[in-house]
Amino acid sequence: MVEKNHKNYKWIILALVVVSSFMAILDVNIVTVGLPKMMSHFGINVTDVEWVMIAYTIAYSIIILPMAYVRRKWGIKYPFITSISIFVVGSALCGLAPSFTDLVIFRVIQAIGGAGLTPTGLTLLAEVFPPDERGEAMGIWSIGAMVAPAVGPTLGGYLVDYVDWRWIFYVNVPIGIISILGCIAILKHDIPVQKYLKKFDMLGFLFMASSMGSLLYALNEGQTLGWHAPIIIQSEVLSGFSFVFFVVTELFVETPILNLDIFKNYNFVIAFIVNMVRAVGIFGAMFLLPLFIENVLNYNAMHAGILMAPTAVAVALVSPFSGKISDRIGPRYPLFAGLLIVAASMFMFDNLSLNTSVYDIVVNQLIRGVGIGLLNAPVMSAALNSVKRDMIPDASGLIPVSLQIGASFGIAFIGNELVVRQVYHLNQYARDIRYNSYAYHGVINFIKGDLINKAASYLRPGTIFPSPTLGFFDEIVQMQASIASYGDSFAILGYITLVGAAAAFLIKNKR
Repeated sequence: MVEKNHKNYKWIILALVVVSSFMAILDVNIVTVGLPKMMSHFGINVTDVEWVMIAYTIAYSIIILPMAYVRRKWGIKYPFITSISIFVVGSALCGLAPSFTDLVIFRVIQAIGGAGLTPTGLTLLAEVFPPDERGEAMGIWSIGAMVAPAVGPTLGGYLVDYVDWRWIFYVNVPIGIISILGCIAILKHDIPVQKYLKKFDMLGFLFMASSMGSLLYALNEGQTLGWHAPIIIQSEVLSGFSFVFFVVTELFVETPILNLDIFKNYNFVIAFIVNMVRAVGIFGAMFLLPLFIENVLNYNAMHAGILMAPTAVAVALVSPFSGKISDRIGPRYPLFAGLLIVAASMFMFDNLSLNTSVYDIVVNQLIRGVGIGLLNAPVMSAALNSVKRDMIPDASGLIPVSLQIGASFGIAFIGNELVVRQVYHLNQYARDIRYNSYAYHGVINFIKGDLINKAASYLRPGTIFPSPTLGFFDEIVQMQASIASYGDSFAILGYITLVGAAAAFLIKNKR
């Protein structure tokens, strides 16, 4: 057993937390690749299979905040080990799931474990690292947090295509067992000597669960069911009322599940906002790019994952240095610079086309990775260093919650914008096309002469299209509108990220 005063103790703890967090974050990203296989295996449609992700997201977000109470009552070691164990058991059960209903239930179990990992791990790092070293620690931690989303699609694609979709869950089991054994051997017994006797805020938890669950359901299902669907509107109203009741409860209850005094802390509020806004931009882009690579450039999921890997490489190289810079000069300038670089990478994609090359994508991903690498450690250390020691568990829970809300909103928002912008460009093209112009007839003659005559038989007259020439022309217009909508969507994310940069500049550096 490693002694707590051992010179490398805190770095060993950091390694344990990185491995555990990597496992949980990898799972979220690796599962998306296996959804089509699950659809065919269980005989379900797209609307149904989405619950594999929605159930996890909602359960994860609901369980995070109560972990502050768990920390105060039972310490860190045993909740951390329990969280990993629940996650591993949930992963194994997901792999064994005999039906789709069982799979969704097991995903909820898995999410309960995953929700305990992140805030407990961050609290552990905040306790073993002094404030002037937390930036460096968070920089190293963020390597795992950002490498996992890049590795997930590639690894998931390989497992789904060449092994079995169930292995996207089984892969967590050996990693989890190693983490559990490491925690048992290294972490110290830390259940408080003075027993924590305050009651759990059950009423506040129920209101919070209702608010978070309804909000995330609406964000995840709004695009599928329609934003004006009765169930979506009802979910939004329920979320709003539940949030109001939650705040009122927390103001008057003796032991709130969330100490609202944390929002009196200026730097924490700014860090919270910056974290949410950067999640909108970064996860929105992570949603858009694979769609463009696969649906427009026609690469498969595994190749899309490989093309997104340079981001992880850049993050891994930059994050430790950004942490050290943040420890030395404060978080404001690394955050501001990182968000500007991320915004620039978004604007670089506002002119996407069929001529966009692998080189263009790789360079863009490297640039974006540098920006993300500059962000992660400063925003985490700014949040944790701004609060008193007894409020670190609350801060450790709220930062992942803000990230989850921002990510869900970003994906829902930009998915809707993608459709809106495509319709806009179709209307523009319909207005601008001059059917009597020389250019129009030139294109039609080219399609009729060089494309239709050389096309496969099912595209020739008398089969699918009464007028195959117009069918080809319609496909071209649809594709151009789709490509333009991707460029517009990336530009929108760029402007949102600039808002985050403006907010980051308001953070106060504390030396």
